[in-house]
Amino acid sequence: MDRFAQFLRRQLDIDMELLRRAREDAETGTTHRCLITPIRGFRECELKTRLLAAHHRCGTGEGPCDELGESYPPEDERGCPTRALLGLPYADRPGYARRWRP
Repeated sequence: MDRFAQFLRRQLDIDMELLRRAREDAETGTTHRCLITPIRGFRECELKTRLLAAHHRCGTGEGPCDELGESYPPEDERGCPTRALLGLPYADRPGYARRWRP
């Protein structure tokens, strides 16, 4: 496994731990300092925006995943696995359809 992949997995583990603590804090009424800054949130939004832009034609026959044979048919609405995964963090929000889950 390369160092970059190890780094990314560790960061995800850290984020999950921070989220777990935040959930526990909400349940118990206590608070801890959160290490995720607004700048980090903006960076994550930029990342998702760029990925969505790169995959905006997937499912139409003209996207990068269409060329790889990894897109969904147009009636599916998700476009490709990348777009489906981008939507996953918002599965609890109003308007998210269960059929969009990856």
